[in-house]
Amino acid sequence: MAESKFAELKLKEKEARKQIVVESAVALFARKPFYEVGMREVADEAGISPATIYRYFPSQEELFNEAFILEISSASREFEELVKRDKPPSIEAFGIKFVDHLIENESAFQMLTYLMLKDNLGNPVMGKFDSVTKIFFDMFERLLGIHGVEDGNARLYAHSFIASLTGILMTFRNFPLKNKKETRNHIIKLIKITSALYTKQLIKG
Repeated sequence: MAESKFAELKLKEKEARKQIVVESAVALFARKPFYEVGMREVADEAGISPATIYRYFPSQEELFNEAFILEISSASREFEELVKRDKPPSIEAFGIKFVDHLIENESAFQMLTYLMLKDNLGNPVMGKFDSVTKIFFDMFERLLGIHGVEDGNARLYAHSFIASLTGILMTFRNFPLKNKKETRNHIIKLIKITSALYTKQLIKG
């Protein structure tokens, strides 16, 4: 019995240390692009030796995947609260907030596109990635339902809309305008046009 409790405690301690490493990586990603962050930097941020970090994450890619999952899961909770409000946002407001979050969290967006485009993701990573992206599809599907979309069409619209938003951002994030503010304004115009297409479709029924 005592051995079982000791083993359980050691496992909890290991998971807690692993979480500290992931949170340290996320903190670094907030300050610089994720592809410029090395394992040694993460170890320094977490207060452990570079050798120790590999006990928790055998590769840099595994650490980055876990960091992305943590980041996007945190964002999903924020959006979920938005949809649950007594007065939920419009389709346009949801779209703008979604894109603004990715603009303001550049590393999260870079990791998102990396995972979207990478071949041969490991099963555990793919499973977690599918789970967190499903959360956003579920939320937007729920929002569409609130705005009157029939159940049979809501999922298809949710897939199409979220894909449209990420596609617009991928296409125009480096658009050659004067500054980041003008680039963001151009992206928001496109989001508004896209949102209007879905809104008109809802009005048509």
